[in-house]
Amino acid sequence: MATEPPPLDRITALVRFRRYRLRLHAVRHMLEEGFEENHIIEALTGRGNRVLEHYPDQQRCLVLGTCALGAKTRLHLHVVCDYSNPEVLDIVTAYVPQPPWWVSPTRRGQKR
Repeated sequence: MATEPPPLDRITALVRFRRYRLRLHAVRHMLEEGFEENHIIEALTGRGNRVLEHYPDQQRCLVLGTCALGAKTRLHLHVVCDYSNPEVLDIVTAYVPQPPWWVSPTRRGQKR
């Protein structure tokens, strides 16, 4: 029996082959917070990205990545991915981690 690749490998491969769908919640955060689809893609495929939280029962995970907003400005992005469909990745939501829900890009703050 073949072992399934780690979620980040699978996510990165699907994104690189443009086999993903942006869900409405992700688009809403893009509009509200001022980032674009290419920033999400960079966060998911760039160096230093990592899975912060993995929900294997739901086949979802929270990925932390960074993207360039300009020549000198990098932005941390959180991207929730649903990889339950082997053919296409659903980008459920993406957002900038910020207080009070996040103390830092890697550490949760208070619950909603």
